[in-house]
Amino acid sequence: MHLRRSSVLLPVLLLTFLLLPFQRTDTLAAKETVPAVASCLIQGWPHDQSDLKPDPALIFGTLKNGLRSVILVNREPKGRVSLQLNIKSGSLHETETQRGLAHYLEHMMFNGTSHYPPGVMVEYFQSIGMAFGSDNNAHTSYDETVYQLTLPNSERKTLSKGLQLLADYAGGALLLPKEVNRERGIILSEKRERDSATSRIFKADIEQVFAGTLVAQRDVIGVDEVLKKADAALLRQYYEQWYRPDNMILVVVGDADVPLLQELISKYFNPLKVKSKQPPVCPDLGKVAEKGTEAFYQFEPDLGYTEISIGSVWNTEPEAFTQAVALRELQENVATTMFYYRLQRLIKSKDSPMTSASFYVDRIVGRFGLTALQAKTDGNKWQETLAALNMALRQALNVGFSEDELERAKQEILSALRERVQSAASQKSDALAAELIHDLNDNEVPLSPQQEMELYGPALAKLTVTEVNAVFRSLWHERQVIKVAGTAALKPGQDGQKVEETILAAFKTAEAAELTPWEQDEKVVFPYLDPPAATAQVVQQIAYDKIGAERYVFSNGLILNLKKTDFEPNELQVAVAFGQGELSQPKPGLSLLARMLVPESGVGKLEQEQLKAALAKYTSTVHFEVGEDSFQFKGSGLKEETDLLFQLLHTHLHDPAFRADAFARVLRKVEHIYAQMQSSVEGVMQLKGEQFLAGGNPRYGVVPLETLKKLTLADVEEWLAPVLKNAPLEISVVGDFDKEQVLQLAGKYFSEERKGSQQGKGEQIVFPSGKSLTEQVTTATDKAQITVAWPTADFWDIARTRRLNVLAAVLDDRLRKQIREELGVAYSPYVYNQPSLVDPGYGVLRSVLLAEPKQAPVLATKLKQAGAQLAQGKVTAEELTRALEPSLTSIRDMVRTNRYWLESVLINSHRHPQRLEWPLTLQADFSSIKAEEITALAAQYLQPAKAAEVILLPKKE
Repeated sequence: MHLRRSSVLLPVLLLTFLLLPFQRTDTLAAKETVPAVASCLIQGWPHDQSDLKPDPALIFGTLKNGLRSVILVNREPKGRVSLQLNIKSGSLHETETQRGLAHYLEHMMFNGTSHYPPGVMVEYFQSIGMAFGSDNNAHTSYDETVYQLTLPNSERKTLSKGLQLLADYAGGALLLPKEVNRERGIILSEKRERDSATSRIFKADIEQVFAGTLVAQRDVIGVDEVLKKADAALLRQYYEQWYRPDNMILVVVGDADVPLLQELISKYFNPLKVKSKQPPVCPDLGKVAEKGTEAFYQFEPDLGYTEISIGSVWNTEPEAFTQAVALRELQENVATTMFYYRLQRLIKSKDSPMTSASFYVDRIVGRFGLTALQAKTDGNKWQETLAALNMALRQALNVGFSEDELERAKQEILSALRERVQSAASQKSDALAAELIHDLNDNEVPLSPQQEMELYGPALAKLTVTEVNAVFRSLWHERQVIKVAGTAALKPGQDGQKVEETILAAFKTAEAAELTPWEQDEKVVFPYLDPPAATAQVVQQIAYDKIGAERYVFSNGLILNLKKTDFEPNELQVAVAFGQGELSQPKPGLSLLARMLVPESGVGKLEQEQLKAALAKYTSTVHFEVGEDSFQFKGSGLKEETDLLFQLLHTHLHDPAFRADAFARVLRKVEHIYAQMQSSVEGVMQLKGEQFLAGGNPRYGVVPLETLKKLTLADVEEWLAPVLKNAPLEISVVGDFDKEQVLQLAGKYFSEERKGSQQGKGEQIVFPSGKSLTEQVTTATDKAQITVAWPTADFWDIARTRRLNVLAAVLDDRLRKQIREELGVAYSPYVYNQPSLVDPGYGVLRSVLLAEPKQAPVLATKLKQAGAQLAQGKVTAEELTRALEPSLTSIRDMVRTNRYWLESVLINSHRHPQRLEWPLTLQADFSSIKAEEITALAAQYLQPAKAAEVILLPKKE
């Protein structure tokens, strides 16, 4: 349970505590004495210094060279294994002349190792069924570099190849000068691609808040003066200093044989040696200032809104993760959860200046504490927002929380713990491996879900308001930082007063305001609706034995589709599909407002926050979607809450709310969203590029803000209310459920007669073949977006759609090699096919990349040429294998998920019965695809004359 890293942006984030705890400690080889090493190279395990015992399913081992390993047997995805190599070193371990090398080195591992020369590794793993990016990836942060492989099977050969590659990363990097130079452009492209208003504010904020520490100076991506000059020798120096077996942890989670894993780990990792003659020098991380109140200001109009925050920062020291520490962090999470509830209430109060708010507490690399509450607002409301946040904080600090607030937080955390226990068998191996590394790097003892429940459950029951109030106060220290960043254009005063002094004066005024009491909400209950008096009866049952599904038709016309599964025990997913979705919107833009308004409004008798409070002790959730051809309420929860799920769906359909205050909040959020889109090339693609590719059809992309602001609450209600009340329903349920209970609940809660049209007609879309759109975007971010697209076809010829997806994968792989690896001018070019469900004959296969603006025309030509080469040449057998095998692996995983059966098969299958046939051909059809078929599709669809291009260029204001 990741209580130490308690980002309380949402209560659920407090409890993203996957897997990990008690253990048996097996070693792969007798541990030998290792020479003394630098103090920052942590030896042993967190539980060595703790009174907590780790997950007994974990198998810990230490090789004679000091490399540590953890093995966990896990059955999902079936037959697959996640390998993750954790190097306990990141940007904080760089010297001044190495800034950016930890991340640079991570890139270089994909460019040649002892057993995988340049250009071999990615293609080999693709050929055995692994997708580059999702199954073969890495990341670098302040204090860690992690390499991730998710193997397609657990055969000896596959495990050997995967472990050999990670061992190569650990000690066999080639770091060839030619490859170092070529990768430089990719890293600089990544730096450009990641630039945004948000990242610029974040970096400047970090530099001020953590001034005096390495955190302020060691941005992971690095600095140009190092990146442009770094050579193989400099990279090798860092590599040999920090990539040492006694500074690594290998984590293996998956459906594999433990003795085989132990044998192979020993074989590939025991030979690793420390290569550097000198031990690495542990970094002096420095100290933050701990007193004073200061202001941070940055004008960033590209952000689209203004962010206000009140933060506190302090120094701390690493500590053993004992039971006492774990329970203290539990108390912190309860307190921060309660304060988060208050912020959500504050947002929705009358005339609130805020559109969103969050609260978080974090410990950065175990050395620096940070607490902050923040909110989004309009530029001209920054003072009101600062005053509102200050008042909420003082109310919590000076008066404290109530018993009702504490009870809600307890219920929510307990429900999350319960869900963790009941869903443990369906957790995915890659997620569990990542959580293990996070725990170990944070010096936390990894606990199993059951251990978490046994530790935290009784402690929650005993926790008092007095204790929570005290721990909340302990999170605020003497140093405060007041942030105003974004669209608020503040200027120095006429008397020479600095902007920062203006902010501090506003904060001082807020501090001096009379403290008003926090007004508590009344307790609410759910459900509050009586079920219908009549019950609908089943009049027809249809078995789809080949896919293990059933359909029940009720006397009132209700359609109920059922698919029982056992691969996600104790969990089910439900969807209610009705109406025609976007296809039926009478005015362009209504679908966007509807998506936001329905959840923001709550339900008839309960506002959104009241509904959340009433459901605090449950895991079940329901959300609203507007699809191309239908509306949908989708819900998920534990099997024991099946009744509640149906009550939630019933309430959303039968007692909808269209609240004026919610609509006002939605419009303000929309204005922020549009302001962001208008100042980024990615956003302008949504504003203008998508409609261009759809021949100007307003259902594609987003409508102009002026159009959207003309829409009213009445427009949304007049569109949705009749559909919610009258449209025929098709309910689909997938997962671990009791069939008789579901049949009874469906007939009970959805017994009314409903009549209405379920079918709508799309339009003929005219793709702009041979045309181009070039737009200049006023932005401070110096990057261009280039899109080259070709018209394809609609969704419903499933064999064609599958093959077009493979064609997109082939082109994607070619661009990876030509644009990223050979030219080194773009970090992540990508290709995908997007067929329409409703507009006959319309689909778009597009290639997209972000790059330096002056290169945009050349790169647009390169994208067109790549398509033309495919159209005029042929797809090789090797290319097909690399494109197809990862898809086949993905399919094997996908068909063992409730989400696939719900969303790809059952939803709307009454309207489109062919959906029920697709699973029967899915794997066989993909397996049968031939290179000649993809070559023919390329010739048909990727002709140069058919291409259209969208080039979006930045311009300074």
